Amino acid sequence: MRLLLIFLSLFFFSISMVKAQDSFVNEEPAVTNLVKKFIEWNKDKNYVIGWRIQIINTDDRRKMERAMSKFRSKFPYISNVVWEQVNPYYRVKVGGFNSKLKAQAFLDEVKEYFPSAITVWEKIRESEFIERVD
Repeated sequence: MRLLLIFLSLFFFSISMVKAQDSFVNEEPAVTNLVKKFIEWNKDKNYVIGWRIQIINTDDRRKMERAMSKFRSKFPYISNVVWEQVNPYYRVKVGGFNSKLKAQAFLDEVKEYFPSAITVWEKIRESEFIERVD
């Protein structure tokens, strides 16, 4: 009797699986359009949120240029050195890290030369990430 019950259970389970394969979803056109827009938006997205180290924030352009030059001489193996102007300030940011922990490890080295350096998060292209700091 128990064997028959197990056999019948397996039989009905297999029939229900075959029926599930024949089903379809009737999706609203608005939902379909929204999904298409979401897919397109993600294809165009070429950045992720990451961490950089801001070595200086000053309103003096010459200080900013000296800081960039000093950083490049002390850390020649770091190629991503970017600056931005947010009136009236100039900000110099370096590196590109996918975790704050990695940025913090490098920040400890940078603080020796730039005591006011901090970690900041921003949108970074994946190609700019530094995997390992030597």
